Amino acid sequence: MSELRADPLSTIDAATLWPQLHRLSTEVIATRSSDNLLLNSGLAATGLTNLPRIPRTAVLGIRGRLRYRGVLAARELAGGAVWEVVSIRMAREKDDDVVTALLGGACAEIARRGGRALQLRYADGSPHSEAIRRAGFMVYRIERLSAVPPVPKDAPGAGLRPAKRADRAGIFRLYCRVVPEHIRRQEAPTLQEWRAIQDSYDCEREFVFERDGAIEAWVGVGDREVFVLVEGTVEGLIDAVLDEVGRQAGRQGTLVLAEFQGDIEHNAAGRGYTALGMRLVSTRQLALRNSLKEVVAVPAESLALPH
Repeated sequence: MSELRADPLSTIDAATLWPQLHRLSTEVIATRSSDNLLLNSGLAATGLTNLPRIPRTAVLGIRGRLRYRGVLAARELAGGAVWEVVSIRMAREKDDDVVTALLGGACAEIARRGGRALQLRYADGSPHSEAIRRAGFMVYRIERLSAVPPVPKDAPGAGLRPAKRADRAGIFRLYCRVVPEHIRRQEAPTLQEWRAIQDSYDCEREFVFERDGAIEAWVGVGDREVFVLVEGTVEGLIDAVLDEVGRQAGRQGTLVLAEFQGDIEHNAAGRGYTALGMRLVSTRQLALRNSLKEVVAVPAESLALPH
């Protein structure tokens, strides 16, 4: 049984960590656009000003005799209920005890701050998967990544419009119709958690397809990744969504599809999308979910009984 303990880093500790980052060369988390948060949060800790807005973060470390064995950085997602691990860096290529201790320490720290769940993404087949499982994390979604082929920017429109703030509830209803229940239960049973999931996608632009007052497709475009939700009841809608993805994605854009989006994946493969690999989305619940009771027992003498 390992006795390693991961401790939250103070401002001074965080400021002195960054010169040692080159020694922590093994990254456990599947890198995404948010992986620079580890560096950004360190710069913020040094007291430098005029930096971009940085979300609330948690940075933990495990020290050896003269250096760090591992460091973890997590960020708070929209709404505050869900946090995401954005980086776990280690000195060794494989050190299961460090991974498990860092994740365990992060769960304790985030629960202390009021978080209800912690999630992370890592590559399928990762040598660190057993250590992540030992820390209490459960895989609930598989993401398949595909390279987006270039599309002429002057291609005809696909009928999608930019999303508005008023579309939030409609997008969540689309999410509830499209995503299987066993995934929604772990990921976003309420609108608050769905806001957090959207935040984890790092979307810079969003587009929707609306028909008869109901949103039937959503496209979220980030710096490098594109996420979609499509209700397959409208003929040709999947192809229209892929047209929009092609126009909006950058030169190195990646389409991210879940395992239940096989119809979109099939159409994308026929249009020249190239498979890049898979990653796993894992979560650990930090608070027990209790549904409200619909019937509550009350003493009989408190009821007004007819005479």
